[in-house]
Amino acid sequence: MFIYKSFIATLLFAASIFSQSTSYAVVKPNEGQSVHVLPYPNAIYKIIVRGNQTANQFTIVEGIVYMNEGAGNHFHMREDETFFIINGTLQFYVNGDQFCAQAGTTVYIPRNASQSVRNLNSKPVHIQILFAPSGIENYLEKITPVFDTQPVNYTIANETAALYGIVNLPVVDWKDIGCIMNGTNQLKLSSFFLIFLVIVKAFL
Repeated sequence: MFIYKSFIATLLFAASIFSQSTSYAVVKPNEGQSVHVLPYPNAIYKIIVRGNQTANQFTIVEGIVYMNEGAGNHFHMREDETFFIINGTLQFYVNGDQFCAQAGTTVYIPRNASQSVRNLNSKPVHIQILFAPSGIENYLEKITPVFDTQPVNYTIANETAALYGIVNLPVVDWKDIGCIMNGTNQLKLSSFFLIFLVIVKAFL
């Protein structure tokens, strides 16, 4: 069962655990370690906050999901995930349920829940993902050279994932639930408004 939570609440909860330490981390724009997280040539994300900066409580990863891309069906045995959609719209699959997640949406997925995500829109979708506890960065560093090599050797990719408690599952049977419309309504409205202004100006 998926649960919508406030991303800020999740961070505050993690911070409350981490508050026993006086250490803190500041990551500025364009900082972080680049990693190749998915078997697409441009799926380069960044590790923003690592476990050694949070007393191993959580890791934060940031990236862009391009059109017709996204994580395949899988589940994590070791960590929970919290997604925050910064812009755009993604379609999620969690334990058999499918739903749209627009900009501003937060999605919490517990460990052992099957999950997948895809971008149906032409606009790249900017996301941040919080993994708790930390440790996912070790997998991301290990899988990077595997995904850097094209074509991807999926046998090695699956074996590497299994070493870090990630189990890849059969491809999702995606349904058309209107996520592409949700992501393009604003663009259509803006285009209509511009056309309207052009027509009005032509008659003035």
